[in-house]
Amino acid sequence: MYDTLLRRLNQLVLLTPPQQRSLCKALQVVEHPKDEVLLEAGQVSNHIYFMTEGILRASHQHEEKDVTRWFCFEGHFAAAHFSFVYRQPSEDRLVLVTDSKLLALSHTALQQLSDQDPVWIDLNRHLLEHYYTTSLERVLDFQTRSAPERYQRLLEARPDIETKVPLGHLASFLGMSQETLSRLRRKRKKQQQVPKNAKPNSKN
Repeated sequence: MYDTLLRRLNQLVLLTPPQQRSLCKALQVVEHPKDEVLLEAGQVSNHIYFMTEGILRASHQHEEKDVTRWFCFEGHFAAAHFSFVYRQPSEDRLVLVTDSKLLALSHTALQQLSDQDPVWIDLNRHLLEHYYTTSLERVLDFQTRSAPERYQRLLEARPDIETKVPLGHLASFLGMSQETLSRLRRKRKKQQQVPKNAKPNSKN
């Protein structure tokens, strides 16, 4: 559990064994059931999470619609980063899509670590930069790719997502209606059923 987290962090900042031990002592192992809300919109985020099992969804209200902003899967960080860092109310609501196990680091614990060692300030900056970069990539994805292309890219990155995430959440994330997503799914299934070596019928 901790090993996966430490490997991810070492890709950002190389941590010494004492730094790794300090972090592990500060972490809380938490387990929550499906549909558990970790943060409501309007609240100030007090935790950064690392998903060890399960899926988390971030959403916000737009024109009375619940819009999916992003998903967090195993092996990734989940937080309302701007709220966590700048102590402002979150625009996002964080809720678990599946039963999940997470490692949680509180804002207070991170401050205590930062007071002891500046490496944690640097690491927090890297996480914020990663979150910002990911947000820009999502905006670019919507600007340069069609809905079917976004759907295909998502399946390439997460082949099993359709079995784990409700259709409505996926459609919202992809910026399309459930009807459009259903049509794309049916079309894709038909294409998969056609043998690769099949030849078009010809008339004699």
